[in-house]
Amino acid sequence: MIREPVADTPRSERPMTGTDRELIDRTLRWNELFRHWPDEARVRLVREARLRAYDRRTQVLAHDRQAREMLAVASGCLEVGCVDAEGRRYLHGLLGAGHIAAVVRLLDDEPLPYHYHAHEDSVIVHLACSSVLSVLAEHPQLWREVARMGLQRHRYSLQTLHEKALNGIPQRLVVTLLRLADYYGVTDSEGLALGVRLSQHDLAAMLGVSRQTINRELGLLIEQGILDASYSRIVIKDLARLKALVQLP
Repeated sequence: MIREPVADTPRSERPMTGTDRELIDRTLRWNELFRHWPDEARVRLVREARLRAYDRRTQVLAHDRQAREMLAVASGCLEVGCVDAEGRRYLHGLLGAGHIAAVVRLLDDEPLPYHYHAHEDSVIVHLACSSVLSVLAEHPQLWREVARMGLQRHRYSLQTLHEKALNGIPQRLVVTLLRLADYYGVTDSEGLALGVRLSQHDLAAMLGVSRQTINRELGLLIEQGILDASYSRIVIKDLARLKALVQLP
């Protein structure tokens, strides 16, 4: 089942300050989509954007799940998921600082039924799609960046479908861990630690399997000395051996 949000409103609803505007500007300058946009275009978005802080597990856009807003992550981590008709939770991805969610809501048709939750305490920049579309209408060359991102995410979706169709659960788990390590890996004295809280329930929701299955597969990797996992913290102790597992026939 999907986790119930701790609250249906963001932590902060105070009026915007100059410091908030500076944070929004910095967030967009480092964002995967807007960093290549001209300053003039970003300044317009900064003026019209909203900044909200969310406690861990709080649902984002809880007031209106169909709101046509894009979500740029300033800090923390945003969880993108959905629930099927039987109440089973699926986790499509985790987006950290520098990433943006809900780009598909630029389309005129009804938004896809994704749920957005703060996976950790997070600060999110809300951008009205109408504001973004207005800038794109005046600078149509910027659609190139939107298309580039759309193609990258489409490629990722195809890779995920390919892995699900052709690979077993052990290899799918390894690929998922390697991707998370690329985004969130932090080297410390123990190895390559995933710098994001990740429970067995989260991994199960990513792969569409039971928590018991994830527990078994993680246990095998731990027994081989490839990784360590405890209290939602995963450390890859032997990255080379982990990568080698996905190269096996």
